[in-house]
Parts: sequence; C-alpha cells; structure tokens
Amino acid sequence: MKVIVAHSDRQHCNHLLLALAQRGWLERFYTLFSGNKFAAWQGFLPKSTWNQLRKRAVDDSLTPFIEHYPTLFLADRLLGKSIANKVRYGYEWFDRAVAKRLKYCHFDLIITYENANRHTLRAAKALGKTTVLDLAQIHHNDIAEYGREFLTPAEWRIEANIINPRKEEALAHTDYVLTLSRFAADSMLRHGWPAERLFTVPLGVDTARFQAKTDYCRSGPLRLLFVGTIMRRKGVSVLLEAMRQLPPGTAELTLIGPMADAQDLLRAHAGRFRYLPFLHHEALAEHYRQADLFVFPSLLDSWAQTVVEAMACGTPAIVSDRTGARDAVEQGGGWVVPANDPQALAEAILRCADDPDLLANAGQQAARVAKRYSWTDYQERIAEVLCKTLSPDQRP
Repeated sequence: MKVIVAHSDRQHCNHLLLALAQRGWLERFYTLFSGNKFAAWQGFLPKSTWNQLRKRAVDDSLTPFIEHYPTLFLADRLLGKSIANKVRYGYEWFDRAVAKRLKYCHFDLIITYENANRHTLRAAKALGKTTVLDLAQIHHNDIAEYGREFLTPAEWRIEANIINPRKEEALAHTDYVLTLSRFAADSMLRHGWPAERLFTVPLGVDTARFQAKTDYCRSGPLRLLFVGTIMRRKGVSVLLEAMRQLPPGTAELTLIGPMADAQDLLRAHAGRFRYLPFLHHEALAEHYRQADLFVFPSLLDSWAQTVVEAMACGTPAIVSDRTGARDAVEQGGGWVVPANDPQALAEAILRCADDPDLLANAGQQAARVAKRYSWTDYQERIAEVLCKTLSPDQRP
C-alpha cells in the first residue's frame, strides 16, 4: 500500500503520518508550509519566529516525505488571515498544486482534509485511486446550524456561501470518511453519508507526559480548569455565566489558551477567573493535576483533545453533549451536560463541590479510561481502517 497525505496545515495528522511511515506505506506528505524544512535556520532566526515555524512541523523522521509550497504560504499570509481569504487563496492554491502533482505519483490511496481538497480528490478519482477524508469536525450543514449560536452574521455567511459548497463538492469525490467521535459520525449519518463508508478513530493522548495525580484530596473552593482556545465556540460564555450563578466561594476558575473572539466576554466577567495565555506541556500537565475538575462546555467540538489529557492526569471532566470526547467521559470519569445551558453546568459543578468522594472516585476512573486512548492504539486503529478501504489485492 502506498498512501499520500495532503494537508494544508498539520492539525492532528502527525501520528497518522507516523503510523503510515512506520509500516512503509507513506509515499508523500504535501503541506502548504513545513517547519521541518527550515530546521537548519534555527540558529539564525529569532526564538519567537522559530517557535512559530515549529508549530507547523511534524516529527523529524517524516522530513524525507515532505513536499511543501513556501511561496504559496507567504502569498497567503500577505493576503490576510481571514478564513474567507484562506479558503479562496492559500487553501485553493495548495489544492490545485497538489492535484497537478498526483499524475506523477505512484500511490493507491490519498488522505485529505477539508477546505483544501476538492481539486485533489477529483484528480485522484480520475486516476482511479481510493480517496479518504480525515474529518476534523462534523458535517458542514450541522456546523452551519450550530454556528448560529456563536458565529457573527458575516462569519455565518462565509460558512454557508463560501466554505460549505467547497466541502459538498469534495464529498462527491470521497470514498471514505474518518471521524473522531460518535458525535461526528452521527452528524455524517444524519446527512445521508453511508455507514459502510464511515469509520470512527478517536485521537490518542501522550500518556507518558500526562500522568495521573496521586493525591485526590482537596480543601477550599473547587478548582476548575478550562484549556483550549478562548472563543465563543468552545462555550466560554456558558462557563463564565455558570460561574456567575454559583454561590460565592464555591469554585475558582483558571482559563488556559490563546485568545480568539472571547476577549469581550472576559472583560464582562472580570474577577471570576484567572487567565493564562500559554503554557508548555510540562506546566500544562501540572495544572491538569492540580485542578479538581476540568470543564469544557463546548458548543461544537468533534473531539477536544484537552478533555482526555485532563482525564489522563486524574482530573474528571464535565463536557457538553456537543463535545466528541464525551465518548471517553461517558465511560466513567466525568459527566455530560446539555450544550449552551449555563444552569445545567452550574448544577453539575455544584454537585461535585458538595461531594468530595464522588469527585475523587471519578478522577481515578478518568485516569483508567484515558489509558485506552494512547497514540499507539490510534496508530493501530488507523492502519486497520485504511486496510479496509482497499481491495484485497491492494492490501499489504
């Protein structure tokens, strides 16, 4: 089996690439820009610039398989950072460039990602190859529906009129879809995607880095933790409103993550939280362990990696029913509440605050559940699924 992966960014594909390379299946990784290709410049670049480049790098062992387009990347950056411009220009240019390269490649299967794949998928099907969409979110029609709760009217029009037609066109040339959770899979099924062409492979967690705490005792206010991009889609407004409803002294909240569109919310609720914009993984793991309860009331997330990271550290989680990682939470070690319901969230937090034994038992169970989500398990499952997408004579 020979596999091409085409991703304008890198998102969660690092371990997919490793799974392919370790089995001798990876033929080429096309990306808009790769930090791997600039490793020799590390000593000549400002630290801040180098850190940004590394965010667009995959494992160093994958460097020989990478082909990227730095000129297109630079042009994309010069045109602005709005998602509309990225879809119209950078992603579109990348998509067309990869599509042209395919006729010179030897491969059986190609894995692509949304917003930069409609031309690539069409070209692959014209060559008679198997096409796979590794879906990072849920079905685009559901994104538009849920998006009415957190997108501005202008953002919603971009989703409906620019992004979704491209996604619909790409699906017409897609043989199989990989999803991250039952939430995402159900979304695809609800919009008519055939069950026999759908696979669910949840992401893994670094169980060596995120290890469980040994002390589950607590005193004082309940220590709540949210980790993720500070944005409306992640349910930050729901969380802050729930904090407002709690009796004084019940809980203290720490928010960790890069700022997006929720700065006004934080100003409106000043004094109800502590905010940290960035932490390295080692410090982040310690915050997970110090927290009594992880809270992630997202309005839309097909997975939510930070939920399982917190669980691996022995911290139980409360998530919304629109968070894909509820698959892990529902196995024990946490609770699920309705999305966009601050009162339900506040009541769940209050139950935890009133019952330390409940919280300690849930934390221990959370750590046990998280062990089922290792990156090794993810890589084995990906390999198994990809074999099922090929005809018997193509399988390794």
